[in-house]
Amino acid sequence: MHRPGLIVLLFALWAMGCCLPQPTLHFEADAVVANGNGHLMVRPKGGEPLLGEIKSVSGQVQFIPRFPFLAGQIYEAVFTDSTGERISIEHTFAIRAPAPRVSAAYPSGDALPANHLKFYLHFTEPMQRGKIFHHFQLIHLATGKLIAEPFRETELWSADGKRLTLWLHPGRQKTGVNLNLDLGPVLEPRQQYALEIAQNWNSEAGVPLKNSFRKTFTTTEADRVQPNPDAWKITPPKANTRAPLIVRFPRPLDRALLHTMLTVLDARDQLLVGKIEVSRNESQWRFTPAQPWATGDYRLKVDWELEDLAGNNLERLFEVNLDNPTEPALARPRYLEFKTK
Repeated sequence: MHRPGLIVLLFALWAMGCCLPQPTLHFEADAVVANGNGHLMVRPKGGEPLLGEIKSVSGQVQFIPRFPFLAGQIYEAVFTDSTGERISIEHTFAIRAPAPRVSAAYPSGDALPANHLKFYLHFTEPMQRGKIFHHFQLIHLATGKLIAEPFRETELWSADGKRLTLWLHPGRQKTGVNLNLDLGPVLEPRQQYALEIAQNWNSEAGVPLKNSFRKTFTTTEADRVQPNPDAWKITPPKANTRAPLIVRFPRPLDRALLHTMLTVLDARDQLLVGKIEVSRNESQWRFTPAQPWATGDYRLKVDWELEDLAGNNLERLFEVNLDNPTEPALARPRYLEFKTK
């Protein structure tokens, strides 16, 4: 026997179910929102559920994480409504950070001694650290071959993460030591090379370099002569001006050390405050004082640690002949006097 009333009731319930709004789920800038009533869970994909606050507001369930969502991280949200229906979505928050660039590379010149030691690489953004050396390669341009194991794989970063000191391996650049004998020097005289940085290196924000980077250079003979301040040319400024003191070197010196190892003292040996500029491929140093020069005597203090591109400093050469050692010089600064008129 048919029961029309039961059939009508079942049809009505079916129709109501068909017409019920389907649960929806979406990510917002600082929350995850589901329409309907039920249970909402949010987690990094494959990870543990995040800690946060659950709110029910106007027929919606909202999850607000205790800590902000991370750019570049894949998150998964799962919502189970009151009928047991389950939906899930994944979302990655876009990284809103500029693409990093190599803003400068020093030495800036394209001729380096064959026993050159280090490069200073400047970036526009802090870069990711740890296992960075697979992003670098040194190529011998005449053969097109990579130089094997050219770098000292120790990361030396500035405090802001924007400057890397990249060393060519000293054990290969110094003649007579084991690595030099076993593998040979990194660089040979009168050859052309290219230092390359791959574009897939990311900033700390997770954004890759905007462009790959390449610095080409030619090698000269090895430099085994100490810097000699007596050979420098000083151009004194005029008194009662803020014109720069200019110092020119016969050959390039270490750029970073030129910002710390040269200082200007007045007649009372008081340190002058001012701005340092290094130019002409690191063969010229300029000091502009914060206050005008007075008329009188000044001294340029040169600390003995100042190096050239091959690591030779005022006290000793980078390479010391252990079979014929010499008496070490006294480690002390040098002073160059000048007058303003």
